[in-house]
Order: sequence, then structure tokens, then C-alpha cells
Amino acid sequence: MRRYRVHLLVALLAFASAQAWNRWNIHEMERTPNARGGVIDGRVLSSVDAPSYLQAVDRLLGDRPDLERGPMHARVDLRSPGYRIWYLLPRLFLEPLPALSVLVFLQCLLYAASVALLWETLLRLGIDPRIRWPLIIAFAAMPTFHGFLFHTLTEGVTPALSLIVLCSALMGHLTSDKRWLTLGLVTWSLLILTRPALGWVGFALMPPLMSSRPVRGTLLIVLAALPTCLWWVANSMKAGELIGLHPVYRIDEPGINRPAHGAFWELAKSWGASGDAFHVTMEPAFRAALVCDTAESYAKRYLDLAPHDLLSTSQHDAVTSAFHDWQRFNCIELGPALRSSSGTLHTSTALEARINASLARITSDWRNEHPFHYHVVVPMRVLQHLIAHSNLNLFLFQHKLRGIWWLEVLRWLSALLHVALFCCVALALLPGIPTPVRWTAAGAVLYLFYLAYVQRGVEERYTLPVLFIGVACAAFVFNSHASQSTSTVRRGSSSS
Repeated sequence: MRRYRVHLLVALLAFASAQAWNRWNIHEMERTPNARGGVIDGRVLSSVDAPSYLQAVDRLLGDRPDLERGPMHARVDLRSPGYRIWYLLPRLFLEPLPALSVLVFLQCLLYAASVALLWETLLRLGIDPRIRWPLIIAFAAMPTFHGFLFHTLTEGVTPALSLIVLCSALMGHLTSDKRWLTLGLVTWSLLILTRPALGWVGFALMPPLMSSRPVRGTLLIVLAALPTCLWWVANSMKAGELIGLHPVYRIDEPGINRPAHGAFWELAKSWGASGDAFHVTMEPAFRAALVCDTAESYAKRYLDLAPHDLLSTSQHDAVTSAFHDWQRFNCIELGPALRSSSGTLHTSTALEARINASLARITSDWRNEHPFHYHVVVPMRVLQHLIAHSNLNLFLFQHKLRGIWWLEVLRWLSALLHVALFCCVALALLPGIPTPVRWTAAGAVLYLFYLAYVQRGVEERYTLPVLFIGVACAAFVFNSHASQSTSTVRRGSSSS
């Protein structure tokens, strides 16, 4: 055990720091009236998406018979089932609230294990202690990395799982030990079952798996992806057609997320509207329209999302007309269906189809008229939003401690570290970096491009796996630079 004393110490530091920052945050939220509702029984932080991850487990165990009724029961599964495993483990033995406490404990434990594994990886690969120590201490202690460990969301586990995959691939590449590659494959399988969009993390496993026996390596990768594929096939069979891995906009949706809502979002993200601004605009309009409140002010708020002077009069009128049609559809068609025994509209009506077609035409015309804004300005703005911030998202930092001098110092240090780690991901593409790191960095860059250019209205938490991988990338980038500098000095000394 003497060899692993440092591993235990850094893991303990990571676990204790994550617990301390988050429990302090919960304490302050419970003392603040307008923030108290964001905490569940003093245990975990609440979020809008959390029920969609947890309710399936409660229903499976027979604790939510109400979920066996209504249109949502027959609906396709919006969430891949990987994260539910983490909640299911404690729920097999505990009631929901104690199980939530165990869930965040497990998330902190997984994070601590990833810190210890990164230490072992950097140690085995000969990273300079002057680089290794500061990175590991910052990774373990700084709240930059702890913001979602007390949320019941996939981001509580996916960053650590991503780093474990990379470290396992590096260790397998270095030692040719099959046990490391097995750990990497199992972890990657769980990762994509939890968040399919993070499949690119598996690029790290390609070099060690394909180096000697490519056919066997391919079969192992297919086997690791099989659980997610089986879930997707079952979900498609339930839908009666091929669907995506995250089928949000469905024609049988008993709520706001029908195809027309998706069409409004396609137009809004063309303009560069943020996801938060879009949802804050559309959700009140939807609730009002269900009770036939179709005031023009709702359409105006949506049009205010458009960039100034980039919407022509004809486009303004066309969007207003489509919005009013959407309000009318919710009032006279969807609203009554939601209140009926069917619980929803199972097909798209003529009015809804006309709204979708009109919005598709408006969106296409606007993008063709403003290609630079659509293809360059908006993606660059989204990328800046994703990278240039401190990642100190806890209420404690955003409200209670804001303005205190040491917190502002921490905020700037965290912001600089956050930006630097993302830069190191890009620099890890350069020669001289271990192949698994370069392959993973390539996947991360493609993922960031997807978030900035395709998805656009993203939340900061989506980039947490890239941030964790950035810590490993930084170690190799700085070590490579240090090695090159040392070699240059030695050559200079030899020639003199």
C-alpha cells in the first residue's frame, strides 16, 4: 500500500473538496428563501431534467403507479438507460430520498477514483512532477470540476467516466495489459449507454485495440456498443419507426415538444438565440395558448430573439403569422386533446403541418440571405460561450459569495484554467502527444464543433467531459514542450 499512498491522498482530497463545496452550497441555498426550492430535502440539487432520469427506476420498483397511466407511459424512451443504473443500485435497498444521498456519494467517489487513476497514468507515463502535481491538485481541489456532482443528471458521472476511458487506453497502450483495455471498454460501454453523444471518447481505445489484432479490436468495440444498440432498436420498435438516440420532437408528444416547437427552435438558433432565452419565451406562450390566451405579446417576445435589422418586413409578418397559427393549434386542437381520454394528438393535423412547412421555408430563406451570420457569427459566439467562463456554476459562487475578493480571485483563476484546458485539447492534436490522447482530442474537437455549429443552444454542462479530458491533455502538452526545451538546451550545450 505504500506505493499507493499518494493515490489515496489525492482521491481523498478530491472527494473531500467535492463534498465540502457542494454541502456548503446546499447550506447557503437552504438559508436563502428564493433558492430553497432548488434543494431536495437538503440532499441534492433539483433540476428540470432529473425526473426523466429517475422516474423510470421508481416505476420499475412499483413506487410510482401513477406513471403507469396516461399518454407518457406508452411514449418512447427519451433517455438512454445508463444513468438509471447508478440510481437503481441504492434504490434496490433504500427509499427514494436516502437513495439520492447515496447516488451523489457514488458520483463523488467515481470522481475521486478518476483523479487517482489520472495520477497513476501520469506517473507511469513519466510526466514531469512539476507538471503532474499542480494539475492534480487543481483538478482535485478546485470547484471548477465539482459543479454537477450533487445533481441527479448524467453530468454527475460522464466526465469521470470519460477520463477513466482515456486513462485506461493510455495504460493499455503503454503496458499492453489486457485488463486495462477491458476496463476501458466496459467503462466506454457504460458511458455511451449513459450519454450516446459521448461515443467519441472511445477513439482513445482505437490505437491499442487496433495495433496488433484489428479484427478482434473491432469485434470488442461492437460488443461494447451492443447494449446501447439494443436499447435503440427496442425504442425504435416501440415507436414503430426508426428514431434518433434522443427523440425529443415527436408528433405524439403530450406537451410542448412537438415538431412545431422544434421548427421554431431551428429558426431561433439560426438567429443565435440561446436555449435559455428560447425556452423562457416559448413555455409561457404554450401554457397560455392551451387555455386560449393568444395575445400578440407572446409572438413579439419570440421575434425579439431575432438579431436587430436582420429580419425583413415580409419575414417578420410570416413569422408572426406562423406563431399565431401555433397558438391557435394549441388552443383549438392540442389543448382539448390533452384534456381528453387519449391524452394527446397521435398524428399531425393539417394546421400543424402547415405551421411546420411555413417555418421550414422561413428558416431556409433566412439562412440563405444571411450565410455569414448563420455559418460563422453564431457558431463562434456559441463556442465562446462554452469556453470563456469560470465554470463556477454553484449558487454559492453566483450569489452568496459574489464580490468577495478571494472569490473573485478564484473566479479569474478558474476562468483562466478553463480556457487553458480547452486550448490544450486543441494542442493535443500536435505530434509528440501519445496516440490515444491525440485521437481523443480529435473526437473532442469534433464534438465541440457539433455543439457550436449544429446544436447551438447548448448548456455549459455539456462540455464537462471535454474539460476533464483537457486535464490529461494539458499534462502531455506541457510535458512535450518541456521535453523539447530540455532537448534544445542539451543540443546547445553539446555544440558549444
